[in-house]
Amino acid sequence: RYLIREDENDGKTGIEHDEDRIIDDLEEVMNETGRRKAACKTGYPFEHDRRGSVLKRSDSATRRGKPSVYIYLLLGTRLDMKDNRVHAGIDGTALLEEMSAAILETYLGSGNSRAYVFGTSNRGATFQDKVDTLCNELGEGAQFRNLNAGSVHARDAGLDVVGWIPFEDRTPGQLIVFGQCKTGTDWRNHTYSLDPAKFNKLWMEEPFLVDPARAYFVAEAIDRSNWKASSIAAGILFDRCRLVQYGGGLSGNLLSRIRKWTSAAGKTVDL
Repeated sequence: RYLIREDENDGKTGIEHDEDRIIDDLEEVMNETGRRKAACKTGYPFEHDRRGSVLKRSDSATRRGKPSVYIYLLLGTRLDMKDNRVHAGIDGTALLEEMSAAILETYLGSGNSRAYVFGTSNRGATFQDKVDTLCNELGEGAQFRNLNAGSVHARDAGLDVVGWIPFEDRTPGQLIVFGQCKTGTDWRNHTYSLDPAKFNKLWMEEPFLVDPARAYFVAEAIDRSNWKASSIAAGILFDRCRLVQYGGGLSGNLLSRIRKWTSAAGKTVDL
């Protein structure tokens, strides 16, 4: 109603107003929020009124569990996470890497899956140390090897998280997933930046027997009109709704830090 009223009073006499267009756009918005609610189920923190024309914060939604994950990812999309990512002393981009690793492990299932945070949130180790640790955990790749034999300037080489399903025999040849994480809305510019085969050739002594799959974890709720092309470019897509779907098993410590960051970051916007 507000948009239509503004359009009617814009002073453009003699020009047909855009009421029909605005109503059509709003219907698309409400359809999209309905889709998100269905995809997130109990994790969607908003609801429609009885007429389906108003979106509001759900009375039953709290900042605990899945709803808090959704709000965190919403803020992680809309805030400037380059210069405004640290709140309550917590780096919001590092939280996404930790969350993505935990969710990837849950997604792989089997009761035996594993995950490792390789990205910048793992700040206590050098790049070489992280590659050596990953090789040891996977039982593949042997150890760090710099193909160029020069100075190593890589921090994570585009790799943020790794998930896999190991076998007890510890022999090579297993399902491995290399994942990249992105907040904000410019993730489409980086969909081809992570190539597991190239990473293996550049930084590991022995080749993988089975090429790892790719996964991409983004804070944004991706427009379904671009979903197929985005999946081809990025691999298995975990957008906001998919992350919320598998976000019910996050540890209490991680959820606590998510709530603290969200509470502090939310004070900078009208939330």
